[in-house]
Amino acid sequence: MSSGTNYTALPVVQVDLSGRTVLVVGSNVGLGYEAVKHVARMNPKRLIATCRSEEKCRKTEEEIKKETGYQTVECWPLELTSFASVKAFADRLEREGGGRLNLVLLNAAIATYDYALTEDGYEAALQTNHLSGALLSYLLLPALLKSAEASGRPSRLAIVASDVHEWVDFRADRFSQDKGIVARLSSAEYSTENMRHRYPETKLLNVLFARALQSHLPPIAPVIVTSVNPGFCISELRRSVDHGQFDELLKTARTTEEGRLQLVIGLIGPRDGREDEMRGGYVSDNEVRKPSAWVESAEGKEAQERIWKETLEILAKVDTRVDKVAELFTA
Repeated sequence: MSSGTNYTALPVVQVDLSGRTVLVVGSNVGLGYEAVKHVARMNPKRLIATCRSEEKCRKTEEEIKKETGYQTVECWPLELTSFASVKAFADRLEREGGGRLNLVLLNAAIATYDYALTEDGYEAALQTNHLSGALLSYLLLPALLKSAEASGRPSRLAIVASDVHEWVDFRADRFSQDKGIVARLSSAEYSTENMRHRYPETKLLNVLFARALQSHLPPIAPVIVTSVNPGFCISELRRSVDHGQFDELLKTARTTEEGRLQLVIGLIGPRDGREDEMRGGYVSDNEVRKPSAWVESAEGKEAQERIWKETLEILAKVDTRVDKVAELFTA
């Protein structure tokens, strides 16, 4: 994990978002709250933020308006531990979104050492940090493609990952072919002994999914998918896992105000306009960098394809629209 002593200068990327519709998932606290305020100050035509409940939505909407002066923000409920909530959100966007969606920041995540299953039968952090985000990505793709064609500029999907993805891998000797990687990660047998690795594991899933999604879209598809590392930040993400082990790192950690600058680069960067470099890229410390060596290894690429196929198969059973979206993908 990066420490503040190694951070380079953090650029403030600011563009005019007039005419564009932006979605920021996970907007009421921490990095998401700072990122959504940054986006609001760039004056998008429409800004949709999400929180886990109607009550949090009302409060967050009021705070964004008060702190930024941007008055047309809408905050919709979205609970990522529930596939039903993700589907309901996508339904609402189809009804009320006007078919327009240009920029999406998938930020929401949880960190926990406690094993618990969601109502859908998956380990909670696995579903929150990977499966529900992947489902939302699939369901939003038609709107992203349609909006890109209408605007004449690529749509963007930025998935918040982390440099802690470098701490773990899905080696074949740990995740054999006879059982899916996702199923094994979700199992009590594996998780009860390995929950301390769950957050890094899900951040590795984020990196692999972003790369896989981009690679399975046709090269000419006007959608840019990026994973982004905000760096180690002082935020509420640590609330369930911090037992003092991060005290030294916290002395040099980024603030959430600083960390959101990385998220904005992932969403609308780079500063020099070379958008194509962002396709499937991993943004860290202001630019596209290489992910872990394992991700780029032959074994990492094989695991990436396994996770892609498993995720698509799981989510096609959750929502029939996923099968339709899958027609967009290359083999």
